Amino acid sequence: MNLNKMFVSIFVFFGFFTVLLVTMPTEFQELGVESQIQDKEVAAFFNAQNVTMYNYTLPINLTYGEAQSFSFGLPEGQKLEFWWDLEWYYGMGDIKMLELRHLSWSWWWWAYHELHVLEPFSNLVFDSEVGLRKSDLLALWDEDANASYCEFGCDHLNVKLFILTYDQSWTLEESWDNGKLKLFTSYQIDWTKTGTNMWAILMQLLTFQNPQLGFPGVGGTILSVGVGLALWGSIAVLAFAFITAVIPFISGWRGH
Repeated sequence: MNLNKMFVSIFVFFGFFTVLLVTMPTEFQELGVESQIQDKEVAAFFNAQNVTMYNYTLPINLTYGEAQSFSFGLPEGQKLEFWWDLEWYYGMGDIKMLELRHLSWSWWWWAYHELHVLEPFSNLVFDSEVGLRKSDLLALWDEDANASYCEFGCDHLNVKLFILTYDQSWTLEESWDNGKLKLFTSYQIDWTKTGTNMWAILMQLLTFQNPQLGFPGVGGTILSVGVGLALWGSIAVLAFAFITAVIPFISGWRGH
């Protein structure tokens, strides 16, 4: 086995794979996305309030101290999380906060960044960069909708959110204090910015993790595993050939 040929093969593999992913049309990548979610209850509520829905709508019963995350429509390895717990705030200590987070799988853990409250709603909340406190929910109250309404966003996602009482006999403040909220949400994904990061895939391959190519479902899993096995096999063959070439008393491949 010629080591030079093996090195060239791996570099050609990386080069071709990089060009393929970078030049892949967004529409092609979206073909593997799970069918869009349109919950009838949420759709009816949004229609009743004359608020335009985005592609994905969800009803969420959220309990204080928990987080719920959803991957509908997002590329593999990404989630939208609804988080409600104590958050440490500089100068004020721990504060009960409701936050929206965009999660992405990073090597061995879930990294995230927070979605910010968008204008004009940002003018009604204490800190639009962090999330919502109880006073923010009350300030965002919409009498006609009988709920608090807010819009969030980051570079990748835009979210519309109605926050309702968990029990119709409660006020919103009581619902917050009792640790139970009902959320109706609709969100939109910017595919030009949630696309696959080539450097992240490269690190996953080199650390022998299953690469996240951005294609959900069985087809995406087969493709990811196939690409990973092809490269890992090449690395294994190259390592074996290199070892047997430089250590004279080990029999095996020799470069010619």
